[in-house]
Amino acid sequence: YGDSAVAGWAIIGRIIPVAFGAIYALSGIVGPIIGQNYGARSIDRMRDTLTLSLLVTALYTLAAWLALALLSGSIVSAFRAEGDAARLIILFCDWLTPLFLFLGALFVANAVFNTLGRATVSTALNWGRATLGTVPFVWGGGALMGADGVLIGNMLGGILFGSLAVVLCYRLIDELAASEKPAAVPEPAARS
Repeated sequence: YGDSAVAGWAIIGRIIPVAFGAIYALSGIVGPIIGQNYGARSIDRMRDTLTLSLLVTALYTLAAWLALALLSGSIVSAFRAEGDAARLIILFCDWLTPLFLFLGALFVANAVFNTLGRATVSTALNWGRATLGTVPFVWGGGALMGADGVLIGNMLGGILFGSLAVVLCYRLIDELAASEKPAAVPEPAARS
């Protein structure tokens, strides 16, 4: 799609870690909290930690979106972006930033899976996101909308795997909760 589109993607690649550094950090602290509560057999706190982490991810993403949308013109100017590069930066900042919520959810879920000894689930989700959640969406988006479609497809692919990760994560916590409950003791038979 040309040098300008590549430059736009490179700039977006520099924006993401700065704008979403807190979500990366959040995924780093979720694991120890989940691990501590798992060791204490406090399944409710594990569920609360996951829920609150996802809430923080959502609120932070919303704040980042607001900031990037307000600053998109300034970002374009700061990088002296023109043409496709400028258009892609504005597209990302103004419209696609909210979709980072799903990548953040995937990061949080990965931390939970890794902490609870389910690294293969984490690996499968990451591999799926990087292949099935990227390639078809990017190819399709590129065929339909050019460079804009590539960027849109890249972000849309995260919805599927971020959502799946959250569902599987809650399911794992529910399974752990069920295994922690003592078996029901049958009531003694009434004497006649």
